[in-house]
Amino acid sequence: MAAPDRTDRRRVRTRAALMRAGQALFAHRSVDAVSIDDIVAAADVAKGSFYNHFPDKEALAQALGEEVRRGVEQLAAEVNAGLADPAERVARALCGFVRQAAAEPERARAMQRLFPAAAVPDAPMKRGVRADIAAGLKAGRFTGLSQDAAILTAVGLVQIAVARAAGPEGGAPERLGRELAFALLRGLGVEPSEAETLAARAAADLLGKGAER
Repeated sequence: MAAPDRTDRRRVRTRAALMRAGQALFAHRSVDAVSIDDIVAAADVAKGSFYNHFPDKEALAQALGEEVRRGVEQLAAEVNAGLADPAERVARALCGFVRQAAAEPERARAMQRLFPAAAVPDAPMKRGVRADIAAGLKAGRFTGLSQDAAILTAVGLVQIAVARAAGPEGGAPERLGRELAFALLRGLGVEPSEAETLAARAAADLLGKGAER
């Protein structure tokens, strides 16, 4: 396979610069409040170069959204590889998102600003959460809530956890992950002692001092 030529490498670099600039700007302002001039200035590229990659800023936002969606799916798969217990999976997923938000706050803020609809149960990026909740209810691991209410509980707490971890008041990620994972498991009907054990284990593994960042 032939190596990419100089033009191709330049295109890749320009697109990456535009994506980084969009993420940085959308982390603080809505899409409507950001102009293409703002984006190209932040990316340090010519305005014409923008249109070589995106027809408008909404297309850039959509591309960032697809990147975020893939990242969400990959993160959930990585932190839960080889695990079958739905209770453990949702606790670890929440802690995984806290870890990512604490490590990349700008990316997390852009995600929440671009995708307020991600909090609804049928949002595409919540497919994994829906599957874990459905499996937990079917197996009797989760009780006391309908499937929709259980999904809303999980999604809502993840959104809160991400916003807190990415904010200036983020504090200690391990404590945040442990406490909100515990709250999530209790909300889904897991007994207190088991919820505490699962939450503490997930937080220590993914957010503790020895956790890989």
